[in-house]
Amino acid sequence: MNPETLTQPTALQRVVLVANQKGGVGKTSIVTALAGLIARPDRRVLVVDADPQGNATASDLGVEGDRGRSLMLSLQYGEPLQVQTDVRPGLDLVAGGPLLAQVGALTTTAAQTGLDVVANLRTALAEVCARGNYTVVLIDSGPGDAPLLDALLRTTRYLVVPTKDDDASLSGMELLALRYLRARQEGASVELLGVVLFDANPRATARNAQVLSDIDDVLAGSGATSFPTMIRSDRAAALDLRAAHLTPAELVAASAAQNKSRLARLRGGKHRADRKPESTDNGEPRLWSRDPSALASDYQALARELLTRIATAESGARA
Repeated sequence: MNPETLTQPTALQRVVLVANQKGGVGKTSIVTALAGLIARPDRRVLVVDADPQGNATASDLGVEGDRGRSLMLSLQYGEPLQVQTDVRPGLDLVAGGPLLAQVGALTTTAAQTGLDVVANLRTALAEVCARGNYTVVLIDSGPGDAPLLDALLRTTRYLVVPTKDDDASLSGMELLALRYLRARQEGASVELLGVVLFDANPRATARNAQVLSDIDDVLAGSGATSFPTMIRSDRAAALDLRAAHLTPAELVAASAAQNKSRLARLRGGKHRADRKPESTDNGEPRLWSRDPSALASDYQALARELLTRIATAESGARA
């Protein structure tokens, strides 16, 4: 199935939630990396930062945002979502932030107030999707806000679960699986696309194969499998992506430019002691990663697999 053959979706047809009930497993990194790789002027992508930490907004994409105010007002009052357009070419954003921490308090009194967070979110997001004509919508979620996570599971069409190979991350995946199954039993149309192994050692082939096999055992009966592509551990590149607010493709370009500049300085006789380690000659932050291309290739492969799985799911739904 060629992901390039994807047609334009309708309403909430192609909304993808990236979630795990354990923090630090790559949810935000995967959302912003895939969005940056998929988006282009003729193939628009929307990122919805539904995490009270707001890392997708402020850290990864480097956008000031509104601290989650617009998304919070949509959940509470059904107000239209405010979209920040073209934070990258073809990439739009609904900002997240600490105001989203109020969702839990709202849902505890929903029965008394008549508040329907899910209906409000579905209506507001459907309006944005219809207006923006997005090829895909990627939602980042926090690990600890269960009421908001439940609302997202009842709004989204697809679910992707990142995990590391440690027991706590795998337990977070299993906790999310229970919420997912409950949402399905209550009529949600969300469909699990698969699990992504994040921060993996590419040299640990036997360990990775065992972890993927264990994940597939957990997924047995769901119709989903783990994604073949794993996101490798690259500490230097991960630091650069967040500190410099770069997408993987932008980091590859910036790293190549910095290496070229470094080589030119060496050829010109400038030695390490002659230059400041904290910044480049043009004032840009100095990057730690010398060659982030392998990590960027992982994300590119995962983006292709994601679009292919969506295309396959839609083809099966039409059959």
